[in-house]
Amino acid sequence: MFRNIFSTFIYVLIFVISQEQANGALHGSTKKMVDEANKKGPYLGLVIPNMFEMNPLLNNPHYKSTKLVIDYAGRRFRFGNIYNKPVILVMSGMGMVNAAVATQLLLSLFEIKGVIHYGIAGNANPNLNIGDVTIAQYWSHSALWNWQRYGDGPQDPLPFEGEEEVYPVDGTPEQTQQAFWIPVDSNYLSISKALETSLPNPIQLTIQRSSLQGRKRQGTW
Repeated sequence: MFRNIFSTFIYVLIFVISQEQANGALHGSTKKMVDEANKKGPYLGLVIPNMFEMNPLLNNPHYKSTKLVIDYAGRRFRFGNIYNKPVILVMSGMGMVNAAVATQLLLSLFEIKGVIHYGIAGNANPNLNIGDVTIAQYWSHSALWNWQRYGDGPQDPLPFEGEEEVYPVDGTPEQTQQAFWIPVDSNYLSISKALETSLPNPIQLTIQRSSLQGRKRQGTW
């Protein structure tokens, strides 16, 4: 009898834990850790696709880890400081969907004042070289293009499905705005321009428009 009660208790416990994770609820020690971490915010969130691109930052002497790590929903949030500014690092995984999920978790869980995505990018500009730093002034989501959907050949122009639907945070719920080029945050763009004076030769910094298609950033203008 005791064995049956114990087995039932374990089953119920596993079921409850699974339901909490499925519903995205914060409970117990994880909630306490998040609440304590937020007392030291707001943070700058750094969203990074993979460890290959995260490791150089983790090993950089200007990054100082606080040793706090919070694991939640398949993501690991690493806390630290860069030049005494509190930051949270999270590895998103490859692709637009993973980047969106990781960013939303970051914003939903923690006190965030800004988010920066960085990583390796593709390029269609012959004036850029491997190792150059490109900062987007505007971005577009070119996955909305119909890539040869109607049997068009490479010599034909690409038909376009429509402009990106944007939901302004200060707008009317469920009312979208149509946009092709979407500007990045002007404050962070202004700060990023100062990088040009600190990059070693022959690395160049360019500020330009970027188009995103899946993992690869296609085309710069």
